[in-house]
Amino acid sequence: MRIIQVSDTHLSASHEHFSHNNRIVSQWLSEQNADLIVHTGDLGMDSAGTLEDLQLAADWLSGFAAEIVCVPGNHDVGDRIAVKPSQPVNDARLTQWRDLIGPDYWSLDQGGWRLIGLNAMLFDTDHPAEEQQFAWLEATLSTRLPVAIFLHKPLFVEHDEEGPRGYWTVPPAPRRRLLSLLHSANVKLIASGHLHIHRERAFGDIMHVWGPAASFVCGESQEDLGGVRQLGVMEHLFEGDRVTSRFIRPDGLEDLLIDPVQHEIYPRDEANEAAK
Repeated sequence: MRIIQVSDTHLSASHEHFSHNNRIVSQWLSEQNADLIVHTGDLGMDSAGTLEDLQLAADWLSGFAAEIVCVPGNHDVGDRIAVKPSQPVNDARLTQWRDLIGPDYWSLDQGGWRLIGLNAMLFDTDHPAEEQQFAWLEATLSTRLPVAIFLHKPLFVEHDEEGPRGYWTVPPAPRRRLLSLLHSANVKLIASGHLHIHRERAFGDIMHVWGPAASFVCGESQEDLGGVRQLGVMEHLFEGDRVTSRFIRPDGLEDLLIDPVQHEIYPRDEANEAAK
């Protein structure tokens, strides 16, 4: 089974800064004979604030022949109030996503694997859907199949017991709860996006893959988190109970920086919300 992971396309109805990279990635995806395409969030540039961006993302998804499933990012359904008070996760944003894109968390049994998509934006929000997702996940992990998890934010940067990393990762409390559930199952892969950085690192029996962005990279607006700031996509090859991940850079991509136009695209963002 061959799965292509694409992330952080940041499609925009009003800004053309990264449309070149969007076209390159779109063309490349349309040429692939993938069994499944997984988008790990931030489909739109500002879908949490502009319905036009979410509609554009929905139209973009409909243009592919291959099956595509998605999980939402912070720019799709909002984030924790402590991180982004102007765009909290709420019923309206979740409903828009579900109506136009599909479920915000899901499970597929395919190729002898259980593939699970999580809505990382629910963690630490106290929204009722947070508990619903945890209950659903506990039941969904009751399987003998090897498991691959897809979500927008990575669980941590350096290790699973690290403290809060603010905007960049899942907060410590829901991270501990999530890892407790995952350790009861045969989880082999956790693939995320969000950081616009590519990195692959094994922690125990689980490979944690940071998928690169398909739109832009970050300069000084982002602290050093390790990994490689380069645009591309990920290929995940599943054979038996093993998965091999590979970074692919479609020809023609340009590693454009968000920094020069960030104030124009995200004028309401706070200083520590630099790279999304």
